[in-house]
Amino acid sequence: MRTGARIALGGAFAIAALGGAYLIGAPLLRDGQAGAGTALAAQIGCADVFLMHRTVEDAERNDVHSLAPTAMIIRLRSDPAARTVKASIPGVVTRISTFRPGFGCTLASGSTAKSNLAASVPSAASSSLPGLNATEVPLPTQLNGPAQAAVDRIFNETNANGYPDTRGMVVVKDGRIIAERYAPGYSAATPMLGWSMTKSVTSALIGILVGRGRLELDAPAPVPEWQKPGDPRHTITLRQLLTMSSGLKFIEDYVAGSDSVQMLFHEPDMAAYAARQPQQHQPGSHWSYSSGTTNILARMVRNAVGGTDASFNNFARDALFAPAGIRSMVIEPDQSGVPVGSSYGYATTRDWARFGLLYLHGGNVKGQQILPKSWIDFTTTPTPAAPTKLYGAQFWLNQGPVSGRSARHYPHCPADMYLAEGFSGQFVAIVPSLNIVIVRLGWTPPDQDFAIDRHFSAILNAISTRAKGDS
Repeated sequence: MRTGARIALGGAFAIAALGGAYLIGAPLLRDGQAGAGTALAAQIGCADVFLMHRTVEDAERNDVHSLAPTAMIIRLRSDPAARTVKASIPGVVTRISTFRPGFGCTLASGSTAKSNLAASVPSAASSSLPGLNATEVPLPTQLNGPAQAAVDRIFNETNANGYPDTRGMVVVKDGRIIAERYAPGYSAATPMLGWSMTKSVTSALIGILVGRGRLELDAPAPVPEWQKPGDPRHTITLRQLLTMSSGLKFIEDYVAGSDSVQMLFHEPDMAAYAARQPQQHQPGSHWSYSSGTTNILARMVRNAVGGTDASFNNFARDALFAPAGIRSMVIEPDQSGVPVGSSYGYATTRDWARFGLLYLHGGNVKGQQILPKSWIDFTTTPTPAAPTKLYGAQFWLNQGPVSGRSARHYPHCPADMYLAEGFSGQFVAIVPSLNIVIVRLGWTPPDQDFAIDRHFSAILNAISTRAKGDS
């Protein structure tokens, strides 16, 4: 999760991912706050049970109740036949999420114990996950003793509740796994939530469409809500959406009444909600982290490839996941059928690493150019609207406002490192100068922090006595 320093740099955003843990603070029993807290619990509980194959008791204890002390009153109940999980504050509110094979879980909007999912979301076209038919790109293993020891030290750190904070890690150098470990109950086969790392996957799908000439970076974005004559939002470009500089109003502070809370936990059509937001700044002039803009991008992908949730899955599988050897990844949709491209991507630790390797290798896998090389360059170029060189195109950068290690957010890691990052300490770190990808997946409570600079630099230093880029 974000440290205070980067929060200050980010301005409007409070957490650079789904910061739902703060939803459950006082006053919890106010309907809007309680509804959001139970919505979050239902959504993650459903995926825990039906996608990750954990028990409902484990999901309740280790995921929901760890979010905040007041979350202890939330109760989960699963229905295996209906493939639903209900999250309730007894006597106050119940929210429900429904699992569909191949699509993951979808939250029913509104404070209700009943799901209208069947009426509002197209039925599954396939019972397989999007990448299941992929020809797996093998990741040979050649363990590096010092690197493995550095990873092991991370697993020795536990959070305040005593269960493993880090759940899965893999380090890949020169195409080989040199360190890997999982917490008890998790394995290389367990898909785990990436939270806002999903934004980087959405960016990749956009990049494929741009490379194929289906979308244009500097043309007005094809957003239906902005097409009326005289609408000032009509000039917003795809580039500006990708770099979080659209100028749209969107409050991402995860307190009751904010846009992020309303969109993620109360709206059946998240992209439509985000697209309805008014213009607050001149496009391209102001940087503001927004999950809303990424959900607009996800709907844009869906519309460009057929307009259904099945067509989105087929495109993601055939154009991105299968060629990269990614077999487990799924992006869960909202009730409108649009994937929640800002937050709800699941994949195994190794598949998150494969996603990082795609970028490390310039968008190429075994001679097949999946992403245009120019898209990698665009992704890692700081957006001019950001207050410092901290953001590219749905990826975070480790460049400083001026040269020198002390100016970087992660000062002991190389300056060319860039990252997909998500709430609760999810990271895919790509280090081109060292030909390394590091993945960390876990469940860091919101009042704690995963010390990425300390931990990742220790891994890098264990591999190389001097990490490149520490100028």
